[in-house]
Amino acid sequence: MTKTFLDLLTIARKNVRENPSIKSENTQSVTERYFQGLRDEVQEVKEEMRENNEIRLVDELSDIAWDYAVLLSVLEDRGYIPSVDAVIEHANEKYTERMPAFLQASQELWEEIKVRQKAELRRRHGEKYGE
Repeated sequence: MTKTFLDLLTIARKNVRENPSIKSENTQSVTERYFQGLRDEVQEVKEEMRENNEIRLVDELSDIAWDYAVLLSVLEDRGYIPSVDAVIEHANEKYTERMPAFLQASQELWEEIKVRQKAELRRRHGEKYGE
């Protein structure tokens, strides 16, 4: 049976709900621990990037997936984001819009799309928070 990111997220959510070292920490502390974990694991992935090293590379990439899943779960659990699904939905929309720039390798189109997306984010943020 193939496991998916959703399966990993289920484990991460349980970890966030039940792990005493996460439950007892304030949000800033616990998120900084996982931000540092992501930075450390990215470095480890870079060190393992070579041919004929699949086992170690998969292992290090799985650590990044874990730290990201826990970080998302903490932010979801503590109400900083509405849901992990909201993050994934936003990423899908954002990068679907950017796909034409990727496919055309057009920096000009990339910048045009980013400007449009940032304006939309400002508008939505202003609507929600009155800024």
